[in-house]
Amino acid sequence: MRPKIFNFPQVTLLRLGLNLKEILFLDYLQQFAGSGHMRSKRVDEKWYYKITYKKIMEDLPILNIKERQIRNMITRLEKIGIMNRLSDIKREMYLEIDFNAVYGFTLPTRFNLSEIGFHNEGNGLLTIDYYDIKKIKIIHDNARVKDLDKNNLLTHLLAKLKLRFGETLFKAYIDELLYIDEITDTYILFDVSNVKVLGSQYGNKFKEAFD
Repeated sequence: MRPKIFNFPQVTLLRLGLNLKEILFLDYLQQFAGSGHMRSKRVDEKWYYKITYKKIMEDLPILNIKERQIRNMITRLEKIGIMNRLSDIKREMYLEIDFNAVYGFTLPTRFNLSEIGFHNEGNGLLTIDYYDIKKIKIIHDNARVKDLDKNNLLTHLLAKLKLRFGETLFKAYIDELLYIDEITDTYILFDVSNVKVLGSQYGNKFKEAFD
């Protein structure tokens, strides 16, 4: 598979479910914004760039779309969580684009790790490696798990992981590379260094140490 489409990672574009027209539109906005010719304003620590439907249609006739179709495309990109529309008045608008999500550096704002995107590795261990954000979720049957002290739990877990993984693997993938993101009544969400090693390859050891 070709690594990039325009300058975006193809694997990330596939995960986001973007089509070619949307990708071309994002590339156009990025180049336009980078040219310094777009008017912009900052709202809530985010930059919004002014664009009109007329300008988009004039610059990108290859899209062969009208204003209504552009509106629909922007609405879909908003639903994915990689674009925000500040205003849409008099056929002009201000758009904010989360290019960190498009490049795979962060998750889109509406991507809920707690509900979707995990792969079942068995034994109550779910893993995710989308967008280079590596997570492990452990389903836990005991009640009131959320009342556990996060730091105390991590300290004890690290000690048990070191015994099961050995010094070399522990230093390479766990020590100072494992964090607890979230604790609820039913699961614990970890941020890990390598989801393939700690999930697929050594998932049973990880779960045994946790138990």
